[in-house]
Amino acid sequence: MKTLQIALVLSAILAIAFAANASWGAKLSSSKLVSTQNVTVHKKANQNVSSKIIFPLTGQTNTKTIRFISITDLFTNSSGPSSTVLSGGPGYTYVQINITSQPSQGINVSCQIWADA
Repeated sequence: MKTLQIALVLSAILAIAFAANASWGAKLSSSKLVSTQNVTVHKKANQNVSSKIIFPLTGQTNTKTIRFISITDLFTNSSGPSSTVLSGGPGYTYVQINITSQPSQGINVSCQIWADA
């Protein structure tokens, strides 16, 4: 029985460590969805692939404060990427996010950005 408990705890820790979904900030009841970006990058053998999500897009402006950012892994096989905010984010009017895959895996994510109404 003790072995089963230890195995469950270790599997829960591994699941958290390899979680591909990420979020930053908190969505307010008055927040409005200002951007949805889908990113797909095909896998390369024995390499990590990466991509950047930038908001606002080149040539656009944003005057609203970002409140919440959500990255959702669209793969269903737990091979999703890790996401890191490089600059900006909640509390700013801009954000740059780097997405890096696991080795020999691709990227297929959806990013939603919520800002003040």
